[in-house]
Amino acid sequence: MNPHLKIIVNCIKEASEKGSLIEKNEVLTGYSGESIYGTLQRLAKETLTPETCYLEVGVYQGLTLLSTAKAAPEHSFFGIDNFAFFDRDGKNEQIINDRMNKLSITNAHLINCDYEDALENLSKYIGNKKVGIYFIDGPHDYRSQFMCLMLIKPYLADNAVILVDDSNYRHVRQANRDFLLTNPEFKLLFQSYTKAHPLNVSANEKANSMKNWWDGINMIYKDTNNELAPFYPETFRDRTLYENEHILQASQYPDQILRLWDVAKRLHLFPLLNLIKKPKKAFIGKFKVSNTHSENLPSNSFNKSVL
Repeated sequence: MNPHLKIIVNCIKEASEKGSLIEKNEVLTGYSGESIYGTLQRLAKETLTPETCYLEVGVYQGLTLLSTAKAAPEHSFFGIDNFAFFDRDGKNEQIINDRMNKLSITNAHLINCDYEDALENLSKYIGNKKVGIYFIDGPHDYRSQFMCLMLIKPYLADNAVILVDDSNYRHVRQANRDFLLTNPEFKLLFQSYTKAHPLNVSANEKANSMKNWWDGINMIYKDTNNELAPFYPETFRDRTLYENEHILQASQYPDQILRLWDVAKRLHLFPLLNLIKKPKKAFIGKFKVSNTHSENLPSNSFNKSVL
């Protein structure tokens, strides 16, 4: 194992055991697992150089971006977010700026832009630097996940590490697997999952998720020296859900179909759908929202090549 990869593995292990380097407080709030931002902080301290930087997609109110920037003040950090989600009052950008001032952070930079526009023109924002650490926590639909991985390729440093949040979701895992299959120079290094989204577990289990890997994590390594064996997150082979997306896309009123879907949920009409066509067992969710289908997946599983 090369020294750089060994450092990355040690950062993951230390964060899993010891958590964050920066104490979470009334300024640093948000939704993430302590093992996740603890890993990001250690990676930033141990692997970034003057020629590389940290980049994340999906900043929200800045927990991961700011705590990681605080841990490694000598390096550059960039966060992409156009604040189209989870910002009903339009205050998140100002919250982030206020927090940077309170924490005296001067090395973090917001890119207020759609993620595709930003990634297609990334050198405009990061200059000649290469991305050594890339954290993806933006839109979680299949296409967004896949494009976040594809568009970053020209900007990644050798031996860069990519962390994909919310990998509990089967469609996120599918995007990751498809990327790994079509880009064999990248390898899955580490994965960890919980049995459900934190919204759908007990209070104790939610607290444990916040202490550890939140809603699942996939870590992908740019295997410049081809040291790691192929390794893929588990997915369903059935493609019915993805094929059915064509029906939605080609509908006359696709937005209205989604609204009718919400009405059916509110009126508890879903059992009537069974009279039309019995759904496949693999596609039946246990919960009203945020079904991940991750209950049988492993926790803290490394690529066998690093064991």
